[in-house]
Amino acid sequence: MRTSLGALLLPFALGCADAAARDGRHLWLPVAGDSLYRISIDTSRITRPTYRTYLIWYRTDHAMTHLYKGQPFNLEVVGSLLRCGDLAYKVVSVDMSMGSESPISQQRADANDVALQPWRHAERGTIEWSAARRSCDLARERGL
Repeated sequence: MRTSLGALLLPFALGCADAAARDGRHLWLPVAGDSLYRISIDTSRITRPTYRTYLIWYRTDHAMTHLYKGQPFNLEVVGSLLRCGDLAYKVVSVDMSMGSESPISQQRADANDVALQPWRHAERGTIEWSAARRSCDLARERGL
């Protein structure tokens, strides 16, 4: 059976990212937004677990409250693996909350789940595409 270097490094990257998420030190920089959303990335936690992939932490502040399983939220923090060549991503984790309150939902993918997850492409012209493009630019500017 053949195992890629990325598959071997992914559990390490996910473990480091989860530990960083708990330490409370975040440097959020806005990368995209409109009247409904403001998307920022945590520049203190950009890592490169594989040659062509970055682990990026996104914070989405929603202008309006949304419901998830009947519970309100207006903030999401999402960990994503991002490929800059084709602006494709995989979701590693999602936390939803009302601002700084305790999360109403925390979803985590283990290394196997992430490996099996298909790459999704950000659609050109969307706020998601703008956030991904700016994230790649910032990661490259930092020499990662």
